[in-house]
Amino acid sequence: MAKHIAVDLGASNGRVIVGNLAGFEVTNRFTTRSEFLLKESHWDIIYIFSEIKRGIKEAFQKYGDEIVSIGVDSWGVDYGLLDESGSLVAFPYHYRDLRTEGAIEEVAAKLGKEAIFQRTGLAFHPFNTIYQLYAMKKMRGATFEAARHYLSLPDLINYWLTGVMVNEVSHASTTQLYNPVAKDWDWESIDQLNFPRSLFGKLVKSGTVIGNLEARVAQELNAPKGVKVVAVGSHDTASAVAAVPSATGKDFLYISSGTWSLLGVESAQPIITQEALESGFTNELAVNGNIRFLKNIMGMWIQQECVNYWKGLGEKIEWGALDQETLECAAYPGYIDPNDPRYLNQSTPEDLMIDRVAANCKEFGFEAPQSKGEYMVAIYRGLARAYKEAISHLSETTGKEYASLHIIGGGCQNLILDQWSADETGLTVYAGPVEATALGNMLVQGVATGHIASLQEGRAQIIISQKVKQFDPQ
Repeated sequence: MAKHIAVDLGASNGRVIVGNLAGFEVTNRFTTRSEFLLKESHWDIIYIFSEIKRGIKEAFQKYGDEIVSIGVDSWGVDYGLLDESGSLVAFPYHYRDLRTEGAIEEVAAKLGKEAIFQRTGLAFHPFNTIYQLYAMKKMRGATFEAARHYLSLPDLINYWLTGVMVNEVSHASTTQLYNPVAKDWDWESIDQLNFPRSLFGKLVKSGTVIGNLEARVAQELNAPKGVKVVAVGSHDTASAVAAVPSATGKDFLYISSGTWSLLGVESAQPIITQEALESGFTNELAVNGNIRFLKNIMGMWIQQECVNYWKGLGEKIEWGALDQETLECAAYPGYIDPNDPRYLNQSTPEDLMIDRVAANCKEFGFEAPQSKGEYMVAIYRGLARAYKEAISHLSETTGKEYASLHIIGGGCQNLILDQWSADETGLTVYAGPVEATALGNMLVQGVATGHIASLQEGRAQIIISQKVKQFDPQ
């Protein structure tokens, strides 16, 4: 059975995975490293690419001619800018970099907030690509002027693998510079902001075969001839949603759970209404050309930052013990609002995540958490409450009721949050698959290379091959 290589880049770590929907293995797992350079946060993209190649080479050493294709996905919004010779003009910025503070208001004053939403259908977040590019043009004008090509991070990796520049559409749809009705770049915003049209290149659908590995790269990786690089759902949530184990493929409610919790449904058409704008929902593209109508809710990032702080103090964190302590502290009544913008940025010594959580609990009238378990209770309960609120808004906007919720991705391994989400929402929760993004990545490759007949056939295979846990409301 043909095998595929899925390069799955998350904001915390990256994986190179080889296999197919029946089974797979990780050939390299690495930190997606970022660095502060003169008070700016950048991705260490050369290191990340070297680790990608390390994993791909290992996959070829193990499976050789069985491998037919490679696909790359990553978190949304971040990008590289290249000059006329195809070289990076700067290290890609980290989406949590603070240079975009105030950019939403400035861009909205120029273009009109409702006009932007009517054209793009995208929710307003300071990390959206439109505000990153606006801030770069404003603060690093000379560097911006040297740029000739915009490539999302997966587009950039694909370019380095093949020598071919394209813009895959699911990732483009996260920029707030894409029009899902026109199915093209939002040229009106691009023109009004004086971004060169020439930056934004050819859009290709998810599942497009970009080309073969570039000869020198293929030699370096000991790759067999004819290995294709496929533009998968290069936004990781698009790949994850492709793998939702829905028997019908219609009207399923999902949360792609990781650093973020992306909660939504698939829709045949963009939902660009005042209710959607006010509720913070967004319209991004699915791999089948449908719309992922969803809301970004801060996810395990808050937990991760707290745990990293305790580890930095020299404390050893055992996840089983932390879960047990969390359950023992379940009587603690406090909770947070994970949608509060205070949780967006990275912790600093002067602004620790644990202090943000404590302050948020106190603002809701509770005592600050006193133990690790109480901190986890506040975070998990806050997330479950945010899910309930978002699902209520979603039902009001779509006019549909939902009976169950699929939680996919790494966050679905948190069994406490799975159960509390069922309890809070009143919905049956199906947790899994954990590696939804990699599975969706390989599914799209399989369809593109003719090894899987359709998206829904792939989902049917995932239902059979993957373990999914059920949590009923209590």
